[in-house]
Amino acid sequence: MLRPPLALFVLSSSLFTAFLHTSALTVPSDEAKILSSRSDAPSASDFDVLYQGNQAFRAKDPALLQDLAKNGQHPPFLFIGCSDSRVSEGTVFDAKPGTFFAERNIANQYSRQDSNIRSILAYGLEELHVKHVVVMGHYGCGGVAASVATPPSLPWDEATAAIQQWIAPIRVTYQTSERKEVVEMRHRNQGNGTVSAPALHDAGFRALVEENVKNTVKRIASDTMVVELLQDSAHPFFIHGWIYDIENGEVKDLGVSVGPRGSTVPAIPFPASAASLVRRH
Repeated sequence: MLRPPLALFVLSSSLFTAFLHTSALTVPSDEAKILSSRSDAPSASDFDVLYQGNQAFRAKDPALLQDLAKNGQHPPFLFIGCSDSRVSEGTVFDAKPGTFFAERNIANQYSRQDSNIRSILAYGLEELHVKHVVVMGHYGCGGVAASVATPPSLPWDEATAAIQQWIAPIRVTYQTSERKEVVEMRHRNQGNGTVSAPALHDAGFRALVEENVKNTVKRIASDTMVVELLQDSAHPFFIHGWIYDIENGEVKDLGVSVGPRGSTVPAIPFPASAASLVRRH
């Protein structure tokens, strides 16, 4: 068993006073029911949907695939999103191959210590010269929900430790955010021995999802590598923060775009989130 570093727990003591579930990442109750009824035994039929989908994909636009193979990729967008199976960028935007250079991880986070995502950002900006970096979170994010819920009991196995260490920055946001909805959720949870994952429509949960996207935009924009590249007038780019609603498929702009000094952010056709409208007025 692997015990996590003590430094990860300098948060709220109320979050660590009781047990949660044995799962490493909290799953909403409706999803848990579906998962419990599903057969866990792998079988050959599992691949049928993938095979059929691939056949349809190959037949849809073979000329485009040949062109991309011959002339290479020139994506205008670098997408940083969540690993959640419901929020694939190609599906959400009905995008063709070659549209996105992409990275997805739990709760769409960015860290300078993560060489994987940092190298993706470097290659997208330095070599592919993408025009826009899009950070997109989504309501109902399991990683953000788990950051509110009481952590699993110690000691942790390696799988649980990996997940809990990854979402630790979001726990810090939950504990320190001054946004009204998050503060109210925090106050409601104070004194509870066990804090459950918030419901999909919990205002504090949705606000925390948005704040997490904003933090990712800030971390990217403040990375010294990005600061240097923003000064390269030959290849300007912008960083945007968006939110996706898994219930209706709508994408909204959080109004936190960052670009070269003195530049005007290009008009974004997606509607502004309610929080960004309040901030702008």
